[in-house]
Amino acid sequence: MFARMLEEKHTYTYKKLVVPMSMRSIYWRYFGFPATDEGDILTKVKIICVLCKTQISYNRNTSNLRMHLQNKHSQELAELEANAPPRRPPPDAKEKRAQKKALKQNSFEGPTHIYTTSADGTVQIDGDIQFFTTGSPSSVNLNNVPGIDNMGNQNLRVLFKSNSQMPDQNVAIILPEENMNSQSQSMVDGKSVSDAIVEFVVLDLQLPDVVEGRGFQRLIATLKSPCEIPSKNKLEEELIPKVYDSFREVVYANVCAANELGLSIEEWTSANGQAYLTLAVHYQNQEPELERKVLSTVQCSPNMEAGGWSATFDTLFQEWGVQCERVTAVVAATSRDDILMALESKGLPIVPCLVHSLQESATACFQQPFVAPVITKVRDVITFILQTEVLVRKVMKYRFLINPSSPYLIFWDLTLAAALRVQEQMHQLEERALLLDYPKAWASTYVMLERFLEREKILSSFFAGEGDIENVVGFPPNMALTQEEWAVVKDVVIVLEPFKVTIMTLSEEKTPLISLLKPLLWQLVSTHLKTKETDSPVACELKEALSESLCNRYSDRRVSRLLQTATTLDPRFKLLPYATEDEKIAVEEHIKEVLVQITNEGESGNQEDELDSKVSTCDEPSKSKKSRLSGMELLLGDLCTLRSEKPAEERAELELVQYQSESPAPLDHCPLVWWAAEAAKCPRLARVARRHGCVPACVVPPQRIPLEAQVLFDVRRAALSPNIVDKLLFLNANHNV
Repeated sequence: MFARMLEEKHTYTYKKLVVPMSMRSIYWRYFGFPATDEGDILTKVKIICVLCKTQISYNRNTSNLRMHLQNKHSQELAELEANAPPRRPPPDAKEKRAQKKALKQNSFEGPTHIYTTSADGTVQIDGDIQFFTTGSPSSVNLNNVPGIDNMGNQNLRVLFKSNSQMPDQNVAIILPEENMNSQSQSMVDGKSVSDAIVEFVVLDLQLPDVVEGRGFQRLIATLKSPCEIPSKNKLEEELIPKVYDSFREVVYANVCAANELGLSIEEWTSANGQAYLTLAVHYQNQEPELERKVLSTVQCSPNMEAGGWSATFDTLFQEWGVQCERVTAVVAATSRDDILMALESKGLPIVPCLVHSLQESATACFQQPFVAPVITKVRDVITFILQTEVLVRKVMKYRFLINPSSPYLIFWDLTLAAALRVQEQMHQLEERALLLDYPKAWASTYVMLERFLEREKILSSFFAGEGDIENVVGFPPNMALTQEEWAVVKDVVIVLEPFKVTIMTLSEEKTPLISLLKPLLWQLVSTHLKTKETDSPVACELKEALSESLCNRYSDRRVSRLLQTATTLDPRFKLLPYATEDEKIAVEEHIKEVLVQITNEGESGNQEDELDSKVSTCDEPSKSKKSRLSGMELLLGDLCTLRSEKPAEERAELELVQYQSESPAPLDHCPLVWWAAEAAKCPRLARVARRHGCVPACVVPPQRIPLEAQVLFDVRRAALSPNIVDKLLFLNANHNV
């Protein structure tokens, strides 16, 4: 049930577009709800434009209707508003009741719809549904929605979440009162509560042990009493596997149906030190979007060699219907040579993940002999500051427990005075803005150093009062940073700032593809990591080390040509000088060779189809003789055929010239959308672009790239137990879209 609700999309086939009598706005003239032949409305989640069949989310008002007419059908909108009757003043309460009564009578005696349009088609509704039994969705205004009375009685609400980020694109549906009891009961029984708990565990990557907590049980009992909470064993052995099996069938069918695939592998470590490898697949669906589906998560044995990994990948590929000839490349976020060798043995190009490359390069920067001791000292200082606030509070608390006649009162008063001075300095420091880093994420270490550097003056004055601090908390006198150490912190922050910008760029991209890698790496190496005369020796050494590290990771000739081809076919980067002229010419020749191969394969395929057609025609008895050739066909047919057939090389050249003559796409434009619109002009080149457009620039989705999301996901994933990690990561990645 849960799997069907979240993964499946509901498709409705309609025969008419109708508008109920209650909807009197003039803009409904060109819109309607999908309905059956009898006029029964199938769904009110979507409305459809009568003029162009565009599907629009219904948000309980007509603002988006008028906006669509203004953008797409301005002439019809002008005629509609010109012929509209003048607006009347709003009716009073008595007149309003009379109108409702008349409307109700007309609905039984007269026509039930104000507009009816004969049209047929299909409308698809996403299956991401949320149920609300109390309160109201924050993104939907339900103040004036029928079904909620003034006494606070509320029906069961169903919120369909659209893909848009705009709040008004959500649709709230109020179930009728006669259905409220049955719907509420269905949410109270054990099965529905179990589905909700499975959803909570999967989407938030919670441990199944959460159901055994007293706080969780009280919360569920408060929201739904009485109800049955499934046990941990039932979750792990029955409920989660059942949902997993349902989703697995859908993902398997989607992978088998895709013609071009991109793979990604991510190595990560659990809380107990066990290494895992997560395999994901990337492909384009019917819409110009890149889908990402996690397939499997397996443990990494420290003793496994390349041969063992090759057999493991063979099993995984066969299990999920992945054929190596359909795979463009594998994006790898691992440094294990045995895994990389196993993939190379299958002839698969391996592209290093950009996020992983930045992580490895930045980590190597932090481990430099002249940087590592400074970072350790910064961590010690921040730890001391965070602990000092607690100690100061204890001093102030115990001061008032001293007997007034005690001879130690004077000592406590002096200590309290020092504690107050320390606390005052700490308030100036804003100690809560200083947090320790999470070493597995280099960006957290960078943010720690950045915030530490911003408070250099306050920290220097803070440590200047070492006597007071030492009296209160025993401050180590050698903890304060020297000027040279402050300079190292500053150099590290400045040198790694372009890495931070690169991460932000990836997170803002809806679909970060490998076509981004060449421009980003070129910009980093040629500009940001290029040494300057004003750089300090530390900054120069760090820049050289980072530049060399990035260049070495993408130096493989096969990978370099793959990235260059993908960038050449990205319409956003036509004018960027990310490569030399010789490199661009070599890539264009490679693209022409691929186009010629596609053309020859297509012609041979057409000849085989014609031959098969002739054979089948000969096998069947012909009832009619072949029609006689006309005079024009007899005299000029061969000549026209010969003239129209151009060599494959010439056609490849024409397509490439056609593509290059098109204007570059804006940098914020999606290349997949561009090619979907321009595929008719360059059909063979569009196939090559589609094959390269299924490979992402990094293994993680954009929503997991920001620091907070990355750390939260990594911590929760590391806590998963081995017996449930594969299924939970599969469900979480394939649900949480």
